[in-house]
Amino acid sequence: MKYRSKLFYSRYLLLVLAVIGTTLEIIKHGLGMLMYYTVQSNLLVTLFSTYMVYTMYQKKEIECRGFLRVKAAVTMSIMITCIIYHFMLAPLATDFWRVENLLCHYIVPLYFLLDTLFVDKQRQYRWFDPVWWTALPVAYLAFALINGLFIKLPIPDAKDSPFAYFFLNVPKYGWKYVLTYAVTIFIAYLLAGYGLLVIKSMRLPKFSRKQ
Repeated sequence: MKYRSKLFYSRYLLLVLAVIGTTLEIIKHGLGMLMYYTVQSNLLVTLFSTYMVYTMYQKKEIECRGFLRVKAAVTMSIMITCIIYHFMLAPLATDFWRVENLLCHYIVPLYFLLDTLFVDKQRQYRWFDPVWWTALPVAYLAFALINGLFIKLPIPDAKDSPFAYFFLNVPKYGWKYVLTYAVTIFIAYLLAGYGLLVIKSMRLPKFSRKQ
């Protein structure tokens, strides 16, 4: 077997952890888990990590500007999973110490963030990128509301089913409540995106690709 860099094995481990987390969620609770943003964002990381590992295995260049801008969007989409869960959902959880819970909400998101911060080239983003990085959570918001209000597919282990999360339950809390949460999360997400842009405009320690 040819010698591979530490970065290759690091990203391979990231892929394995993402696969384990999403697989356990689906095996234990069924395909309905795909209705959760948590599982969808972790699947996105799985697909993107697969692409990174495969491309590195083929020894092809993937560090172009377009790749890094898309990777930043994936980073933001998985980090909102971590942040919202930690501050809004974890305090309500009754089964926090599950392997898949820790993988999907903490380990995989933070692992992917560290890869973006310390591996990716600096100064690759454009000033308007944080705006389009919001597309994924906004699309999920629309999807979740359409399901909750019209399609009504059941959500496994969700007290507010067919809404995946309590702050999306329009019939129970009303539009003002839901939109207040949605707008607050959107603004925080946008500001965090610009925070990432600023950080990636600074000089940070680099992960060695040759070791």
